[in-house]
Amino acid sequence: MAGSLVAVGAVYYVVQATASDGDLLDLDNIELSQSSLVVATDPDTGAQVEYATLRSSNSHRVWADLEQIPTNLQYAFICTEDKDFYNEPGVNFKRTIGAMINEYLLPIYSSKQGASTLEQQLIKNLTSDKSASGIEGALRKLREIYRALILSRSYSKETILEAYLNTISFTGTIQGVQTAANEYFDKDVSELTLWECASIASITKNPTNYNPYTNPENLINRRNFLLYNMWQQGVISEEDYRSAAAQPLVLAETDNTKKSSSTTSYFTDALFNEVVKDIMAKEGVDESTAQSMLYTGGYTIEATVNPKIQTAMENLMLNTDDAYFPAGWHEEEVTSISDDDVQVYNEDGTPKTRTGEDGTVYYYRNVRTQAAMVTLDYDGNVIAMVGGLGEKTKSLSLNRAYGVTRQTGSTIKPIGAYALGIEYGLVNWSTMLNNSPLYLKQDMVIRDEDYCRRNGLMGLTDKQLKAYPNAWRSWPRNYGGNYGDGSDLPLWNGLARSLNTIAIRVGDLVGANNIFNFVYNTLQLSTLDPVNDVGLAQMVMGSQTHGVTPMALAAAFQIFYDGEYTTPHLYTRVLDRDGNIYMESNDTSYQALTPQTAYVMNRLLKNVLFSSVGTASGRYPNSNGMEAFGKTGTASDEKDLCFVGGTPYYVTAVWWGYDAPFDMTKTLGKQQAKTRTCVMAWKALMEQIQADLPYKAFPAADGVVERSYCTQSGLLASGSCPSTAVGYYRADDLPDVCNYSHGQAAVASEPLAPEPDTTGLDTD
Repeated sequence: MAGSLVAVGAVYYVVQATASDGDLLDLDNIELSQSSLVVATDPDTGAQVEYATLRSSNSHRVWADLEQIPTNLQYAFICTEDKDFYNEPGVNFKRTIGAMINEYLLPIYSSKQGASTLEQQLIKNLTSDKSASGIEGALRKLREIYRALILSRSYSKETILEAYLNTISFTGTIQGVQTAANEYFDKDVSELTLWECASIASITKNPTNYNPYTNPENLINRRNFLLYNMWQQGVISEEDYRSAAAQPLVLAETDNTKKSSSTTSYFTDALFNEVVKDIMAKEGVDESTAQSMLYTGGYTIEATVNPKIQTAMENLMLNTDDAYFPAGWHEEEVTSISDDDVQVYNEDGTPKTRTGEDGTVYYYRNVRTQAAMVTLDYDGNVIAMVGGLGEKTKSLSLNRAYGVTRQTGSTIKPIGAYALGIEYGLVNWSTMLNNSPLYLKQDMVIRDEDYCRRNGLMGLTDKQLKAYPNAWRSWPRNYGGNYGDGSDLPLWNGLARSLNTIAIRVGDLVGANNIFNFVYNTLQLSTLDPVNDVGLAQMVMGSQTHGVTPMALAAAFQIFYDGEYTTPHLYTRVLDRDGNIYMESNDTSYQALTPQTAYVMNRLLKNVLFSSVGTASGRYPNSNGMEAFGKTGTASDEKDLCFVGGTPYYVTAVWWGYDAPFDMTKTLGKQQAKTRTCVMAWKALMEQIQADLPYKAFPAADGVVERSYCTQSGLLASGSCPSTAVGYYRADDLPDVCNYSHGQAAVASEPLAPEPDTTGLDTD
């Protein structure tokens, strides 16, 4: 009677304790819980290769159907872990009873005995119900036995074995035999040899003790024991056993293009965020749910990354010994210190602090400059991306190339004012514009904020401020603080030298509203502020409220290839685990500029690099004679320095500055804090990745012609013009022929004199 009561109580307990097991033990659905893979196109072979894995912090699983898994691998587990697997009802009662007597009553064995069947081990993998000692251990065993019986009754042995082989844990975060085959032998599981099968089956006994990388001798001994079991149980022949046992342990070599590290690249981080955002939109779910779907959905994401270029960019951005980007360390005040911070200490070893009037304690940390770089092709494919300097140590860390906006400085000039000025027929290559402020001090249009601040006038309205003549200033100034020399300059020269005085005059002709609508809607610079950024200062000088990301800025410069804009994207398709298309990139392509305007702008921006007056003069890549274009940009007080450069293959944006904007001339000096740093990093990358590429030219547009123009009037040259140069024009918008009375005979000359000294003209 007592035994019956105990039995009834045990049954009642396990039924109640396992009442919510429906989802946990649903073998029809657990195969959906597997890592998603990122694949990329190998630039050498054109084949799709694995680039990265998107997985949560505690698992990495790729599902393999039982038909894919070699019989030798199946029996390597069965012969050692549960030789009666196909003949028992999910529990080996003889072994279980013996183990319980040994554990709780009488030590009949010299060591602790395991009695778990494959069903029971699978249940441990699925439920994490692994308490193993005392009363709780006994209750756990009861739950496990009951679950194993239910599992065995509900599913075939083949289904159970498939689930077991796909959920068993190996070293690190690796789960499942397919992932193990990829990791240890760089093979599909179906290609494993006998000795490789036995090696994989050996690891699970004790992943630390039998780690193939750290304890290879232990693993070989365990492997040979498994092979012996397989021979003794008639699964393999003696000859197969001896041959496999004699094999050395040969592991796969590390592939530099395959991200085997658990730390994902900046590209993979951005891709993850992009796909999560698109899943949220497609499924109408929140971010957490979308992330979970991606981590466990077993998707295959066809990425746009070029692994070779990504690796080259990562190596450059390691910035070893500050080879490209000087550090410029300075102290920064913060309210808390993280483990990654370089904290500042006093001479006595105590942390340097300051207590504010409200009692807040401020700490100090040393910070250095940071940088970001991103490269696209002219179809909007993001080829490579690095969002910080130095070695990346965390996944999903701050990505300055993708997720951080910065003021554009003068890099906005060509994509807004100049491009639309050419497109609308308002200006051309040689339109003469006055190198002087658009507004003079006496016009009382632009406030002198420094003067107003010093004299307590900041709260006055513009009308009230009219009483203070010195509260106004001329605007704009050129880089370096000068207001121009009042001379008339051709448009190409003003753009090459990045003169604010010239650009503002073009922007004034186009209109700030027109520029904003174009860059915001057509070029999709959607982080600009529709309320506060509609003005000439923001749309021509680049002093926006928030700015744009380097990725978005690089994408905007696509238009200077053939006029077409394509939304920047990091993947083309997402496939489900069965190979069906689950989602496609929602990028769009359209003609943002006419090909004629695009080509004229391309030629204008070439002068930034190839003209002696350009702000990046002479710093073009030496790539088999290929041309390039570019534009430098500097935010106020050198807080952000950037450059966007294009070649016939790629367009790249580079940003350099501090995470918390800070005047770089205070830490590096005026001769170091220049955009040439960004230009030289771009140049070095392009020369490396284009070294073996065939020569390619920018597409010339029909309807663009070269014509000689008069350097004094900017009109098409006539026989009486004393000095001429060559420019590029839309054939349907040519200037008039010069009819000026120059008073001297025509003399052919080199393009535009004078050419000022440019040694200090690297930023704008």
